[in-house]
Amino acid sequence: MSYAIAPEVFFLVENGKVLLWNCTTHEQYLINQHYFEKILFISKSGELTSDRICNDLINAGVIVTKQTSSQHQWGWDILSRLFHSGTKNVLYNQNIENVQSYAQNYLVECEQIKHAIPSFFQEKNTTLIELPEPNLDFEDAKFATVIKKRKTSRSFYSQSVTVQQLSNLLYAGFGLIHGEWQELSEQGLQIAGLRKSSPSSGGLHAEEAYITAFHIDGLEPGLYYYRPQDHKLNVLKLGNYEDKIIQLNKNQFYSKGMAFGIYITARLDKYWWKYEHSRSYRIMLLDIGHVSQTFLLSATAAGLNTWMTGAFNDSEIEQFLGINGYNESVILYVGAGYGNSLVFPETFHASIDTKK
Repeated sequence: MSYAIAPEVFFLVENGKVLLWNCTTHEQYLINQHYFEKILFISKSGELTSDRICNDLINAGVIVTKQTSSQHQWGWDILSRLFHSGTKNVLYNQNIENVQSYAQNYLVECEQIKHAIPSFFQEKNTTLIELPEPNLDFEDAKFATVIKKRKTSRSFYSQSVTVQQLSNLLYAGFGLIHGEWQELSEQGLQIAGLRKSSPSSGGLHAEEAYITAFHIDGLEPGLYYYRPQDHKLNVLKLGNYEDKIIQLNKNQFYSKGMAFGIYITARLDKYWWKYEHSRSYRIMLLDIGHVSQTFLLSATAAGLNTWMTGAFNDSEIEQFLGINGYNESVILYVGAGYGNSLVFPETFHASIDTKK
């Protein structure tokens, strides 16, 4: 029988030591040179030896049969497989006997982490701009109509929207539309969460909105940060960045003509504070997906066409936004404007016709 290293095992060399991480069991081991050399030997030869090191590696799930290691084919690269395996099957040992015990355990957990509550709102310390009072009476508010109209558009007219429309959409997608969290305050509980229009794990709402304004009446072109705590904008940098944004978004020229776009980032430090397991990275991606869909549907209800992308170089975008990429990282870009709902712009169709 031939043996191999389990595909969900990876190694990290740090401070002169080798850390072995089994993604399937979420177990970590510091291994010495003898164990590492044995792993290299088995990986190359496929053979076992009769000693304690081999037994330890088998018992830890590091060594498996060759047939087991190739049982399931993975269609992406190794990094994605490690992420997939490493964020599966949360090891959560809480025994929920009844509602009362669950509530008590939850309060104990909250008490243990409350001393390190992160700042839920950012302060950018730049010029502030007041936004008009939001109005959520959208022109196409019938739900069935909105979800049928929402589609990805790649053809925009460079037609301006008003700052009132921007205000409405920021409030609908990213604002504190529910106000104070009364259910908690009435119980005398410390509030360590936010309530917005989209669902969010633990009420963290770790998303942030950076607006790239191109064609907005009443607002200079530039980069702005939305402050949900008081429904205002921080001015980050002024200028016509439309061509730069297209270049940063992998030269997706068909976004040209949008009225504005929004880079949605995630405050990872909020997730680290409340949820220690790496599975929370999965949940963060879902949270950003919820928020983006709320924005897209709201923009559709307001009579605008929408576009979105995740195709960009994260580090370049983060440098442009002025964030470090670790505590806060860019996840998605959404945009809106007036257009004709074409999947591709007319110039693209013309290019296809010339090749026929």
